[in-house]
Amino acid sequence: MGTAEVLESHSQPVSNEEIYDLTQQVTEQQKEDENEEDRGTKEMESKDLTDILSATDTATEKLCDIDSVWERRCTIKRGITSMPHPYYEILQEKKKKSKQLTLNSF
Repeated sequence: MGTAEVLESHSQPVSNEEIYDLTQQVTEQQKEDENEEDRGTKEMESKDLTDILSATDTATEKLCDIDSVWERRCTIKRGITSMPHPYYEILQEKKKKSKQLTLNSF
C-alpha cells in the first residue's frame, strides 16, 4: 500500500461497525495485557518473596552495623528499604488473599 493510498483511506469516514470492531480489539488487548501482568505476579510465591525480603533486611542491618557514619547509614538504609517496596506490597496482597481464602473455606 502506497503513501497516497494510506492518506486516502484516512480521509474516508469510519462506520459505526468499524469503530465498534476497533473498540473490541482494544478492549481484548487490554484484557490480555492485564492477564499477563497477573500471571507474572502469580508466579511469585509468598515464601520466595518473604525469603528474599528477609535477606534484604538482614543485609541492610549488617551494613548499618558496620558503618560508623550515621548519615551514610541512614541514607543507605532508606534507599535499600525503598527499592523493594513494590514487592512488599505484592506480599501484603498475597497475605490478604490467603487470609480471605482461609476465612471463606470454613
